Amino acid sequence: MVGGWMLALVAGQMAAALPAIDGKRIEPVEQCFAMQHNGKTIGATFQKIRATQEAGVAAWDVVVHQRIGDGSNFDMRDHFVLRKDDLRPIRFDNESVRGDRHQHVELRYGDGRVTGARQIGEEQTPVDVQLAGPVWEGDLWGVTFGALPLRQGGTYTLPFYQYDKGVGEFTLTVTGSETVNTPAGPVEAWTLDVTTGSGPTATYLIGKEHGTELGSRAPGFASVLGGDCSGLS
Repeated sequence: MVGGWMLALVAGQMAAALPAIDGKRIEPVEQCFAMQHNGKTIGATFQKIRATQEAGVAAWDVVVHQRIGDGSNFDMRDHFVLRKDDLRPIRFDNESVRGDRHQHVELRYGDGRVTGARQIGEEQTPVDVQLAGPVWEGDLWGVTFGALPLRQGGTYTLPFYQYDKGVGEFTLTVTGSETVNTPAGPVEAWTLDVTTGSGPTATYLIGKEHGTELGSRAPGFASVLGGDCSGLS
């Protein structure tokens, strides 16, 4: 069993190494992405960010709803409430359908713990994890990255908690920039290579001016502004 003094020491070391997360870089937005596999559109992702209050604390309310085809084999809606100043999570819930698997997850963050429950079908598993220091939400990638102080060649490490993987780390490197065509016209974006230590590296496109997520790609897959988000909310 790890003593309280050790947890405090680890938390202090983690906090000292964290980049300067600034949730004010994020702006309210509502956008739709086409989900592509090998260049073919297979579904859509709806993303909405709005300002809110949570127990008197300024917060961002973020919805990410993904669907492939008619949704019968994959339909997932993530809902995040994040502190507005630094995007640290306050609460999270997930509803998803993957074939015959129906899942519901509810998490709350606070007092150095993440608590809640995960239900798959009729089976429910409680969640109660003690955290050694600050974490961000492991299911929210591009929005979180937009709050980082991005610069050419910059490298960042950010701890996360994710209900499947537990505690882990995002490692990000700004590799360059490119122009992204948006409904409002061309926008300059940073290109970030992102890894969590397992799986292929993903590349995220983050707007230079407002930190808005503008797309992503990984081997065989891409998320591109556009698409049909009717029925997603």
